[in-house]
Amino acid sequence: MKTFANDSLQEQEYVNAHFRSRSSHWKNIYASDCLRGEIYRARQATVLDWIDGLALEPGSRMLEVGCGAGFLSIALAQRGFRVNAIDSVEVMVELAKQHAAEAQITNLLSLEPGDVNSLAFEDSSFDLVVALGVIPWLQRPELAIQEIARVTRPGGYVILTTDNRAGLINFPDPVNNPMFKPLKQGLNKVLKSIGLHYRVPIVTSHACRYIDKTLASIKLDKVRGKTLAFGPFTLFNRIVVPQAIGKWLHVRLQLLADRNVPGFRSTGKHYIILTRKQELDF
Repeated sequence: MKTFANDSLQEQEYVNAHFRSRSSHWKNIYASDCLRGEIYRARQATVLDWIDGLALEPGSRMLEVGCGAGFLSIALAQRGFRVNAIDSVEVMVELAKQHAAEAQITNLLSLEPGDVNSLAFEDSSFDLVVALGVIPWLQRPELAIQEIARVTRPGGYVILTTDNRAGLINFPDPVNNPMFKPLKQGLNKVLKSIGLHYRVPIVTSHACRYIDKTLASIKLDKVRGKTLAFGPFTLFNRIVVPQAIGKWLHVRLQLLADRNVPGFRSTGKHYIILTRKQELDF
């Protein structure tokens, strides 16, 4: 158990170091003209559209876990919600504070360092908890999901995103193909045994059904879900499809997914899921 805890802390530090080194990337990606920028904007727009559809009262309490550069939290505060936002990387928190100050929205938005595995909030504190792009970076996502459920009030909502193991774009690239995960893990062990490490944190993808089952087991009932993102296509993490063609492919394949066409509806890279916490029984 102690060895696992030490490994988890070490892996989390790799993740934090990765995000510290790429903070400028997260500052710019949402304004980027590249396909990844387009996908991140679409993911955020989907989540905001779903939240708008919940018709929550102004002043409702919301928590964003892994707020990154703060764009989603700012958008929620601009809607009149009271938002707490946390990130495990202090550089990202400072970047989010800068963006909040530029947007003149600091009165409804609190930004602090925080750990999703040990949230510093009371039970049933929030009407909505959002975690975009957090679960893929965790070794034990079920522990984080339990914490998220704990701080959500009965009848409140949780929106999560994960990396979809069945994502169509994973399979052409050996680096991202889930079938090669055991090989990568074995390589890590070999490197570790000789005092070396695979320095880039391994992002973990999950089956949509596994995420659904995990959420249901802690009384988070699925309201809706969708997969999103069909690109960029890579080989050994290098983009191999020209940008214009990649965007065209993404748009066409996403249309098929949104129309629930079998073979496409569940093969976007990102799985977005909205759940509602069960009411208490008396």
